[in-house]
Amino acid sequence: MQDDYFSLMQRIAPDLAQEIERRALVLERIGALQPVGRRMLAARLNLPEREVRTVAAILREHGLVELDAAGMTLTPEAADILPSARRFSHDLRGLTKLETALSKLLDVPKVYVTAGDYDTDPHVLSEVGRIAAGRLRGFLQSGATLAVTGGQTIHEVAHALTSGAAMNVMVVPARGGIGRALETQANTIASEIATRLGGHHRLMHLPDQLDEHAMAEMRKLSEVTETLELLQRADVVLYGIGRADDMGQKRQLPPDVLRDVLRQGAVAEAYGCYFDSDGSVVFSASTVAHDLGKLKPNCAMLAVAAGARKAQAIRAVMKSRPHAMLVTDEGAARAMLTMK
Repeated sequence: MQDDYFSLMQRIAPDLAQEIERRALVLERIGALQPVGRRMLAARLNLPEREVRTVAAILREHGLVELDAAGMTLTPEAADILPSARRFSHDLRGLTKLETALSKLLDVPKVYVTAGDYDTDPHVLSEVGRIAAGRLRGFLQSGATLAVTGGQTIHEVAHALTSGAAMNVMVVPARGGIGRALETQANTIASEIATRLGGHHRLMHLPDQLDEHAMAEMRKLSEVTETLELLQRADVVLYGIGRADDMGQKRQLPPDVLRDVLRQGAVAEAYGCYFDSDGSVVFSASTVAHDLGKLKPNCAMLAVAAGARKAQAIRAVMKSRPHAMLVTDEGAARAMLTMK
């Protein structure tokens, strides 16, 4: 019935539907960025500033937005209707249908799609992170162990997590240090997520790649053994997905190794493993995380990835094992649905 209502609105009053969508979008973005100036909001929405100014003035007249020297903020009344406005905008853009189709294609029960394409609008990633952060607590129970990878996408999830009632959860990094920027390393992200959840965390005092002898020596250290054992018993894994070619270069795989990995058909990288289009692991670059694909059957895998360029990579990793949730963007979702 609701889908019929939106379809009818778009057919007989497309201008009205577009205006409602625009107002709901501006309202939602003010809520996410507040306090925010009109110029910055226009840049984040890729809309003309005068258009944002007009919509903001209407929302202000209706008592939904306040404006002061710091910028625009939502009124308590707006905060009450924000969830409904967000769902309304979501349906009008056809994102709900997109989520249903993608859930069926990938056999993933919970799929969430945000508007836009990260490849053309970097700000989309923060919205993807917000959606994932909003769903994360629902997968965690008291006493659970959460493993998290590093990377910009999972960093956005950590940044978007809001503090709430403290949860008795243990957060551990799913990868060792790999020489990237400190704020996007798994150790840093695990610490931040644990703080925001009110839980506990352990660090991985290891480089991401070690030979078997070095790993055996490091396992003699109790703090290393404890973290690795927690990782292997993880109840939930939160991770990002990358293209094999992009990540091979970013992880600085030796050129001959990368060529061989790509020759074997690798199209995706996740938690240190490289997957072919069928979801099979063709190479593992992480000594620390190479067993993540062998976690207990009821471990909830939560994937977060955005951008149409990653469509093939996301589909490949979804085939590797059952997933509980995927959060992505419109660009990647539409690309996956049109792939042969």
